[in-house]
Amino acid sequence: MKNLQDRIAVVTGAGSGIGRATALALAEKGAHVALVDVNEPGLEESAGLVERLGRTASTHVADVSDAERVGRLPEEVAAVHGRCHILVNNAGVTTAGAFEDESLDDLRWMIGVNVWGVVHGCRAFLPMLTEADEAHIVNVSSMAGLLGLPHNAMYGLTKGAVRAFTEGLRSELITTGVGVTAVFPGAINTNIAGSARGGEAERLHRLGASRLAPVVMRPPSAVAKRIVRAIEKDRARVVVGPDARALDLYVRVMPGRSGLVGRFTSRIAQKG
Repeated sequence: MKNLQDRIAVVTGAGSGIGRATALALAEKGAHVALVDVNEPGLEESAGLVERLGRTASTHVADVSDAERVGRLPEEVAAVHGRCHILVNNAGVTTAGAFEDESLDDLRWMIGVNVWGVVHGCRAFLPMLTEADEAHIVNVSSMAGLLGLPHNAMYGLTKGAVRAFTEGLRSELITTGVGVTAVFPGAINTNIAGSARGGEAERLHRLGASRLAPVVMRPPSAVAKRIVRAIEKDRARVVVGPDARALDLYVRVMPGRSGLVGRFTSRIAQKG
């Protein structure tokens, strides 16, 4: 999709972070945006920023884990924008902690947003996307989708599922006008840490609120720029950040050696 001018993009998790940055990056390229999130004040703020760029923005309060609610979104988007060319499934949540200490309720919550949210979005909007002259789906995974990380096993479960689903969907749609991209960000300075659950959630909360966060984490705009480029170039996968690229290389060079990561992080924890 070389020209994004006047294209219609739906972005989930658009009330902050990567979703907001992606909506703005698409608007800067000339796209109009339908913003989806559970955070209504955040949505309104994002919409105002898009409109300052001279683009149309609509807001849609929705929990992506709710299939019925997501199923109504295409009609709502069509009522405002008439059509849809781009779908960015970005909404996500996380937990942190050893698997044996995590609750199944938290896992169900995370699967609902991270996995079912992607599935619901694709299922709801695919009919509109296939009707367009050209279209694109972006599903945001994580570097945890490249290799299961210790104390993130449940989060890795969901992001690994997104990876596999996206790769399969791209293969199914390869002969159509719908491109599909999987995105694997590393540590990004967003609000996801602040809403984390799990036994080690407090640690993530402190990290996300610390002065070090902007230093050790990439800004959401770094991911947004790569997402826009992937749509324009129809790229199958995008790995964002030096940490994610290093992990991707590690998996390629030393497959099956995830235990080394566990030993390394365990030593750090013991010293802490």
